[in-house]
Amino acid sequence: MIINLYRHRGYIFRTAWAEVRHRYAGAGLGAVWNILQPLAMILVFTLVFTQLMDRESMGNVAYPIYLCTALLPWAAFSECINRGTQSFVSHAIYLRKLPIPEQVFVAQSAVGTAISLTISFAVLVVFSLALGHMPSWHWALVPVPLVLFLSFAFGIGMALGTLNAFIRDVGQAVPIFLQIGFWTYPIVYPMRVLPEPVQAAMKFNPVYPYMEGIRSLFIHRELPEPWMWAAMAGWAALSSLAGYLILRRLRPELRDVI
Repeated sequence: MIINLYRHRGYIFRTAWAEVRHRYAGAGLGAVWNILQPLAMILVFTLVFTQLMDRESMGNVAYPIYLCTALLPWAAFSECINRGTQSFVSHAIYLRKLPIPEQVFVAQSAVGTAISLTISFAVLVVFSLALGHMPSWHWALVPVPLVLFLSFAFGIGMALGTLNAFIRDVGQAVPIFLQIGFWTYPIVYPMRVLPEPVQAAMKFNPVYPYMEGIRSLFIHRELPEPWMWAAMAGWAALSSLAGYLILRRLRPELRDVI
């Protein structure tokens, strides 16, 4: 799988970048919507929740910063899974006619999502500086958990994309489960509002090491614990392996059913 992705890296990056640039083709503001949409989402959550939160429970940072350091990665994670789930169906015409490995189209979606996340996080950096949250060298490591988080989503998207080609209900169910997952981790609320048993169990949530790792680096300017780095790499590797094995098992019939 890795060899095929590397061999088609040029195609993946060209198509991903083109998709980001033309995603809002025909709209008056065009590519500017890549920035306006996450800003609108952030604004809504900020207006709704700011008065309910205290700075101490959020690491003594402004609520928008606490919110964005988890909301932006989660939005990218969800988008990567959603687009990965639909990648084989939406690219059926290419899969039928071109000898391109199937996982290339999932990777294309993941790279496009990564580009959008990079733009959003750049806006967050500027926003944080404007609010007086000064940078440290820990910020340079933030891309590592972000990339691992999207790698985790890539594997899930590849598995679900394969299943969705055979059972189209999978694509309809995925957004529902992602919406539920959004509220199972403290993205918009602090961890301390949860009961202690739930806080202890939260470490078993696969999303936990990624989110806490990003917040540790960006908000607290601290390195995540070693087990968190291992968990981030482990979940990413496990999901990619599972996705590849499911794809390999069903590949002989995949192009016939889409």
